[in-house]
Amino acid sequence: MSAGGSRATDPRAAGSKRRSASGSAVRTHQEVFRLAAVRVGLVGGALAALGLAAGHLAGGRAWVGAAWGAGAGALLTAITAAVLAAPWDRVPRLGSSGAMLSFIGKIIVMIGVVVLARPYKSAMSPVWFLGTLAVVLLGVAAIEIVSLANRRSLTVDSRSDDG
Repeated sequence: MSAGGSRATDPRAAGSKRRSASGSAVRTHQEVFRLAAVRVGLVGGALAALGLAAGHLAGGRAWVGAAWGAGAGALLTAITAAVLAAPWDRVPRLGSSGAMLSFIGKIIVMIGVVVLARPYKSAMSPVWFLGTLAVVLLGVAAIEIVSLANRRSLTVDSRSDDG
């Protein structure tokens, strides 16, 4: 869309997605990444809740381990969803830093979990901690990959070529 162009010609102004020749919706990068963020948040939250419920049913050390694993998994899920939802297209020079910010945030969370969980080490089951954390992280990674690599999610750059 040119600077003097009509807003009506902008596909985003119409409020609906254009269809490509193959019949799939054409989405901007930002829309695809925001949808992936929502999916990641929902899947990560659901898996963390399931881990908590399973640990609660098992009781004892399993409950403590599952609580720590689900909590860490939920924090890591939140970081992933936030980075995916961030409008990096508004600041293109910082767009590539999103992955690094996510990685640094995840390292900080895991260091914090190790430090904070140390006093509770004898009270928790390491199998339940690692199992719950692994299920959440693998589920989040899988849904992130599927959401971003979906062939039907064609993306278009929303910036104009006018400069």
